Amino acid sequence: MRKCAKSNEFFRRFAQRVTLLQIATYKHTQQRKQIPPKMTEQAARLQTHNQEMVKCLNQLRGQQTALEEKIAAQERKKDSLSKEMEKLQRTLEQLETSIAEDTKALNDCSKRLTETENGYAKVVDTLQLLLMSAKEKVNTTTPTSRSVHSESSKHSS
Repeated sequence: MRKCAKSNEFFRRFAQRVTLLQIATYKHTQQRKQIPPKMTEQAARLQTHNQEMVKCLNQLRGQQTALEEKIAAQERKKDSLSKEMEKLQRTLEQLETSIAEDTKALNDCSKRLTETENGYAKVVDTLQLLLMSAKEKVNTTTPTSRSVHSESSKHSS
Protein backbone atom coordinates (compact mmCIF):
# COMPACT_ATOMS: atom_id res chain seq x y z
CA MET A 1 0.00 0.00 0.00
CA ARG A 2 2.81 2.27 0.61
CA LYS A 3 3.89 2.01 -2.95
CA CYS A 4 0.43 2.92 -4.14
CA ALA A 5 0.31 5.86 -1.82
CA LYS A 6 3.66 7.10 -3.09
CA SER A 7 2.50 6.66 -6.69
CA ASN A 8 -0.69 8.49 -6.01
CA GLU A 9 1.18 11.29 -4.33
CA PHE A 10 3.54 11.51 -7.31
CA PHE A 11 0.65 11.71 -9.79
CA ARG A 12 -1.16 14.24 -7.64
CA ARG A 13 1.90 16.51 -7.56
CA PHE A 14 2.46 15.96 -11.23
CA ALA A 15 -1.13 16.98 -11.98
CA GLN A 16 -0.67 20.10 -9.86
CA ARG A 17 2.44 21.06 -11.76
CA VAL A 18 0.69 20.50 -15.10
CA THR A 19 -2.18 22.64 -13.92
CA LEU A 20 0.18 25.39 -12.79
CA LEU A 21 1.97 25.20 -16.10
CA GLN A 22 -1.33 25.43 -17.97
CA ILE A 23 -2.31 28.46 -15.90
CA ALA A 24 1.04 30.13 -16.55
CA THR A 25 0.72 29.41 -20.26
CA TYR A 26 -2.83 30.80 -20.29
CA LYS A 27 -1.70 33.96 -18.49
CA HIS A 28 1.21 34.33 -20.89
CA THR A 29 -1.17 33.87 -23.84
CA GLN A 30 -3.51 36.46 -22.44
CA GLN A 31 -0.62 38.86 -21.99
CA ARG A 32 0.46 38.28 -25.56
CA LYS A 33 -3.04 39.04 -26.76
CA GLN A 34 -2.81 42.36 -25.04
CA ILE A 35 0.17 43.64 -27.06
CA PRO A 36 0.30 47.43 -27.09
CA PRO A 37 -0.79 49.10 -30.37
CA LYS A 38 2.67 50.57 -30.98
CA MET A 39 4.24 47.11 -30.97
CA THR A 40 1.53 45.85 -33.31
CA GLU A 41 2.32 48.64 -35.77
CA GLN A 42 6.02 47.89 -35.53
CA ALA A 43 5.38 44.20 -36.10
CA ALA A 44 3.23 45.01 -39.15
CA ARG A 45 5.95 47.29 -40.54
CA LEU A 46 8.55 44.63 -39.85
CA GLN A 47 6.45 42.06 -41.68
CA THR A 48 5.99 44.45 -44.64
CA HIS A 49 9.73 45.16 -44.75
CA ASN A 50 10.43 41.46 -44.53
CA GLN A 51 8.14 40.75 -47.50
CA GLU A 52 9.79 43.52 -49.52
CA MET A 53 13.22 42.16 -48.57
CA VAL A 54 12.23 38.68 -49.78
CA LYS A 55 11.00 40.20 -53.08
CA CYS A 56 14.28 42.10 -53.50
CA LEU A 57 16.31 39.00 -52.74
CA ASN A 58 14.30 37.02 -55.30
CA GLN A 59 14.83 39.77 -57.89
CA LEU A 60 18.57 39.79 -57.17
CA ARG A 61 18.68 36.01 -57.50
CA GLY A 62 16.89 36.31 -60.84
CA GLN A 63 19.37 38.95 -62.01
CA GLN A 64 22.23 36.78 -60.81
CA THR A 65 20.91 33.78 -62.74
CA ALA A 66 20.38 35.88 -65.88
CA LEU A 67 23.92 37.26 -65.66
CA GLU A 68 25.38 33.79 -65.09
CA GLU A 69 23.56 32.53 -68.20
CA LYS A 70 24.68 35.56 -70.22
CA ILE A 71 28.31 35.09 -69.13
CA ALA A 72 28.15 31.38 -69.97
CA ALA A 73 26.82 32.19 -73.45
CA GLN A 74 29.52 34.81 -73.93
CA GLU A 75 32.19 32.31 -72.84
CA ARG A 76 30.88 29.76 -75.34
CA LYS A 77 30.96 32.38 -78.11
CA LYS A 78 34.46 33.43 -77.06
CA ASP A 79 35.66 29.82 -77.20
CA SER A 80 34.06 29.38 -80.61
CA LEU A 81 35.67 32.56 -81.94
CA SER A 82 39.04 31.57 -80.45
CA LYS A 83 38.89 28.23 -82.26
CA GLU A 84 37.87 29.97 -85.47
CA MET A 85 40.72 32.48 -85.05
CA GLU A 86 43.22 29.65 -84.53
CA LYS A 87 41.95 27.94 -87.69
CA LEU A 88 42.16 31.22 -89.65
CA GLN A 89 45.64 31.86 -88.24
CA ARG A 90 46.81 28.44 -89.46
CA THR A 91 45.27 29.12 -92.88
CA LEU A 92 46.96 32.54 -92.97
CA GLU A 93 50.33 31.02 -92.09
CA GLN A 94 49.89 28.40 -94.84
CA LEU A 95 49.01 31.13 -97.34
CA GLU A 96 52.01 33.22 -96.30
CA THR A 97 54.29 30.20 -96.74
CA SER A 98 52.74 29.43 -100.13
CA ILE A 99 53.05 33.07 -101.23
CA ALA A 100 56.71 33.12 -100.18
CA GLU A 101 57.43 29.92 -102.12
CA ASP A 102 55.52 31.14 -105.19
CA THR A 103 57.24 34.54 -105.02
CA LYS A 104 60.63 32.82 -104.97
CA ALA A 105 59.60 30.66 -107.94
CA LEU A 106 58.33 33.79 -109.76
CA ASN A 107 61.61 35.61 -109.12
CA ASP A 108 63.56 32.61 -110.44
CA CYS A 109 61.30 32.43 -113.50
CA SER A 110 61.63 36.17 -114.12
CA LYS A 111 65.42 35.90 -113.83
CA ARG A 112 65.55 32.99 -116.31
CA LEU A 113 63.19 34.85 -118.67
CA THR A 114 65.37 37.96 -118.53
CA GLU A 115 68.52 35.89 -119.11
CA THR A 116 66.85 34.07 -122.00
CA GLU A 117 65.58 37.29 -123.60
CA ASN A 118 69.05 38.84 -123.24
CA GLY A 119 70.64 35.74 -124.75
CA TYR A 120 68.13 35.75 -127.59
CA ALA A 121 68.80 39.44 -128.22
CA LYS A 122 72.52 38.62 -128.43
CA VAL A 123 71.77 35.79 -130.84
CA VAL A 124 69.66 38.15 -132.98
CA ASP A 125 72.43 40.79 -132.89
CA THR A 126 75.04 38.17 -133.76
CA LEU A 127 72.85 36.82 -136.56
CA GLN A 128 72.38 40.36 -137.90
CA LEU A 129 76.16 40.88 -137.86
CA LEU A 130 76.65 37.56 -139.56
CA LEU A 131 74.05 38.46 -142.16
CA MET A 132 75.66 41.83 -142.79
CA SER A 133 79.04 40.16 -143.04
CA ALA A 134 77.66 37.62 -145.47
CA LYS A 135 76.10 40.37 -147.58
CA GLU A 136 79.38 42.24 -147.65
CA LYS A 137 81.17 39.15 -148.81
CA VAL A 138 78.56 38.60 -151.45
CA ASN A 139 78.87 42.19 -152.60
CA THR A 140 82.67 42.21 -152.59
CA THR A 141 83.06 39.06 -154.51
CA THR A 142 82.80 38.96 -158.29
CA PRO A 143 81.03 41.67 -160.22
CA THR A 144 79.10 39.13 -162.18
CA SER A 145 77.77 37.73 -159.02
CA ARG A 146 76.65 41.17 -158.16
CA SER A 147 74.64 41.61 -161.32
CA VAL A 148 73.11 38.18 -160.92
CA HIS A 149 72.15 39.16 -157.47
CA SER A 150 70.63 42.40 -158.74
CA GLU A 151 68.67 40.61 -161.45
CA SER A 152 67.36 38.04 -159.02
CA SER A 153 66.28 40.88 -156.77
CA LYS A 154 64.40 42.44 -159.67
CA HIS A 155 62.66 39.22 -160.48
CA SER A 156 61.54 38.64 -156.94
CA SER A 157 60.08 42.10 -156.72
